[in-house]
Amino acid sequence: MPRPRRRILHHPNTALMRFELILPGLCWPTGQGPHPARGLSLPSLSTLLGFSTARWCPRTSLETLLATQFQVSEEASQAHLRRLGENTPVPATGHWLCCDPVHLHFARDTLLLADASGLAIQRDEADTLMAGLNALFADIGHFEAPSPDRWYIRLADMPRPRFPPLADVNGRPVQLFLPEGEDVARWARLSNELEVWLYNHPVNQAREASGQRAINGVWLWGNGALPGKVTHPFSQIQANLPLARGHARQAGIEPAPAERYQAPSGATLAVVDSLLKPLLHRDPQAWAAALQELDRDWFAPLLADLKSRRISHLHVSVPDDQHSLDLDIAASGLWKFWRKPRLLDTLLASAPPTSPSTP
Repeated sequence: MPRPRRRILHHPNTALMRFELILPGLCWPTGQGPHPARGLSLPSLSTLLGFSTARWCPRTSLETLLATQFQVSEEASQAHLRRLGENTPVPATGHWLCCDPVHLHFARDTLLLADASGLAIQRDEADTLMAGLNALFADIGHFEAPSPDRWYIRLADMPRPRFPPLADVNGRPVQLFLPEGEDVARWARLSNELEVWLYNHPVNQAREASGQRAINGVWLWGNGALPGKVTHPFSQIQANLPLARGHARQAGIEPAPAERYQAPSGATLAVVDSLLKPLLHRDPQAWAAALQELDRDWFAPLLADLKSRRISHLHVSVPDDQHSLDLDIAASGLWKFWRKPRLLDTLLASAPPTSPSTP
């Protein structure tokens, strides 16, 4: 009598159960005193790292990584995509340019830029400044601030210079990142006029009187061609960052929030940025606290869904301006009982030496 065949159970849509997690800010640098991850209780992350295949790759930006995931040209307008991801309606016409508020200051004889993440700009301050900009610079375009720390200009025509992204300039000498290409002089003149106007504005006088840093400049960036309809492999997207949300909407998907993991119904992309601000401000306590929340709200349920085969594969991308990090964890490899948990600070210490040419 022939033996009955063993029935093999497959999770529905197994081929689609790939989870892509983009996690900027995870690569806190080593070699600068005790690492903030040392001694932290991160049981789920450590287990995932133990089962992962880790690869150090050349540095890459979050903007480039998102463009790759959504198969969008790097020449596409980052300003348009980010504006599309804001929570206010987007006008149907016009070209967008990010006009983000910054604080400019000198360190000896070097002009440095700090982005708005440390300025705590209030909604009423941004509204007052927008009204003034639109009254005085109406011939340039229409200024708006969907968020107090993210400003835009809507223009009739696409500006031609190549503007470095704000993330590249933050905390670095401004003179290394000046725009290049066509019509640079016009935009440099506008930038200088905006700096003078902001410096003398009563909003900034009040900020300085109360001990706050002035909003004494803007950084123009993000111009490019309007992106067309894109193709992508995802059926579900979680993101809070406006640029990531804009990519999702351009692709025809309304993104879900990214405060915590949501069980997927198909191939999923999540962009989680809770580590990014603490890293930029070199705040080890805030970074460690955010990492422990990630272990509870993301890594623990991801590990559980890998074990149950609800997810067949987890890929984690960590963009960074020194080295980017890729992690691959396959559900089919979780039976390898000899693989031991790996500590995050140990993994980060394995990064190759930084090239002297890396900014």
